[in-house]
Amino acid sequence: MPRSHWLDPLARQVLMATGQLAKTPLQTPTPIKPQAPSLMLDVNRASIAEWRMLPGCTDDMADLLVRLQQGGVQFAEAEDLFRLLDLTSEIRDLWQPHLIFHWYGDAPTQPELKPIDLNNADAEELSLLSWPQQRLDGLLRERNRAGFRDLADLQSRLCLPASAVEALIGRVRFETRRTNGPTLPLRSGRHAA
Repeated sequence: MPRSHWLDPLARQVLMATGQLAKTPLQTPTPIKPQAPSLMLDVNRASIAEWRMLPGCTDDMADLLVRLQQGGVQFAEAEDLFRLLDLTSEIRDLWQPHLIFHWYGDAPTQPELKPIDLNNADAEELSLLSWPQQRLDGLLRERNRAGFRDLADLQSRLCLPASAVEALIGRVRFETRRTNGPTLPLRSGRHAA
């Protein structure tokens, strides 16, 4: 006879008592252990394919994150990543259990500042970046050609080191360039690298 029987419990007990049905050992329920998420993503080393496995991650998001990674940019914590991508609270909650933040090298410290719109900021706002004048001139020259799309675009066009880009995470944003607004002139006599 099969191990479990289709009869009701009373009939099963009668058959077991008469030896017509083998006794089943008393089974104790196995405690359910919470399982770790199956996808664990090292934020500072993940590939486009790995990013795309996260719910709500678009091709543009994955591409931006990998381009920043290729430029040497790292994330120290989830809030940096969430601010950069401007994620909704629902997406943040879905991603959080899957993210691992391993820092490769010395971790930076960042003060909390209001984000600067690099495509439209005036000279006074840009001075808050504490950049050398040569780098600011390069930013203005490139911005006059076309607005910056994101941090990876800024890094590529200005040839910024990873440490400079990491210092900008959460401190800058990239709004659409105002076409009728004033453009800032370049300082004469200086050349940006």
